[in-house]
Amino acid sequence: MKTIEIKQPEDIQKIYFVGIKGVGMVGLALIAKEAGFDVRGSDVSEEFLTDDVLKKFDIQIDNGFKETDIEAFADGNPSKLLVITTAAHDGLSNPQCLYAASQNIQILTHGQAVGYFMEGDLFKKNFKGVSVLGCHGKTTISAFVSFALKAVSLNPTYTVGTSEIFPGMYAGGLGLSDYFVAEADEFISDIKQDKIVKFLYQHPKYAIINNIDFDHPDVYADLNEVIATFRKFCLENIQTNGTLIANGDDVNILDIIQELNQKRKDLSIITYGENQSNDYVVSGFQEEGLGSTFDVHKKDKPFGQFSLSIPGYYNAKNALSVIALLDILEIDHGKIQAAIAGFKGTKRRQEEVGKTSAGMIVLDDYAHHPDEIEKTLSAIKHAFPEKKIIGMFQPHTISRTESLKDEFARAFSS
Repeated sequence: MKTIEIKQPEDIQKIYFVGIKGVGMVGLALIAKEAGFDVRGSDVSEEFLTDDVLKKFDIQIDNGFKETDIEAFADGNPSKLLVITTAAHDGLSNPQCLYAASQNIQILTHGQAVGYFMEGDLFKKNFKGVSVLGCHGKTTISAFVSFALKAVSLNPTYTVGTSEIFPGMYAGGLGLSDYFVAEADEFISDIKQDKIVKFLYQHPKYAIINNIDFDHPDVYADLNEVIATFRKFCLENIQTNGTLIANGDDVNILDIIQELNQKRKDLSIITYGENQSNDYVVSGFQEEGLGSTFDVHKKDKPFGQFSLSIPGYYNAKNALSVIALLDILEIDHGKIQAAIAGFKGTKRRQEEVGKTSAGMIVLDDYAHHPDEIEKTLSAIKHAFPEKKIIGMFQPHTISRTESLKDEFARAFSS
């Protein structure tokens, strides 16, 4: 069942990433590199959190977006080259993309490329896709799923919108199993030429939806438009006889589940959260510094106590979605507990980056939506109850800041 077909690139030997430093692009670049493709990319000279990872994997970054760099990389054989472009830097209107199109070089947007990689043809695999959706938390959960599957020896291929996953993993990688984990973005693929929402290119067997909220006001007019896009994904993109793991505390998701019960009877729908009506329920949460413990019940029966190495009640709920997936995959209970305890988060998610000589702890977090900020600050306050907290906030996108300015003000009220 595929709602959106992607023109299948053929006989590819080289892949060029326009805007390779973007956190969504790096994961794909690392997968391609580990799969044996010749990988190269372009970006601005400004330093990004992904620079070190690209350097570690010996991936060349061309400075700027020069046509001649694409020409040189094609080396007289453009039919063997695939170009993948980010929505940033003018997307498909970027000079390198315009040049590639003029030479009949195959081009995919980032959203298309994630869907194409998940299908597996490029790697001669038939992947079982795991898509992680949500207006908040999808980076953490997709990283958590990738780490946990590897920890239980189901080494997945994965792409996550960060640079590093702690401990010891990066933004993406080619695994040995037939699982493919992808962070599923609700933003559009290209501002001008491909306004299809990125996650609509993915057709997974398993999908996790953490929440639905109003975000990206430069794309969506209101919350109803956001909900409609998630509804379309659930109705049309999850494979026949697939599984949806959904936050049953989110009223917007519950509305979609009611419709799925009527129209997608083939789907197995599993819910998680704090409400007792969910299939997997979290309770007894105890913050312990930058970690926590909590109890899980499965269908009203005790499922065990779990330890978490990252702070915040919301992260315990994030972990619950991972626990549900691993249990559905029939992973041994003890292995699930060990995998959950072993995950230590991702780059720029409550990451401790250092301490001052006076003992001040410096944390870095990418939270850029009011709901995320409020939850992050709450977790930090509980982890360090004796500390004064000073926040330095950098707004992310003009449209979001203008549309949600009152919500931002409230997010910092504590």
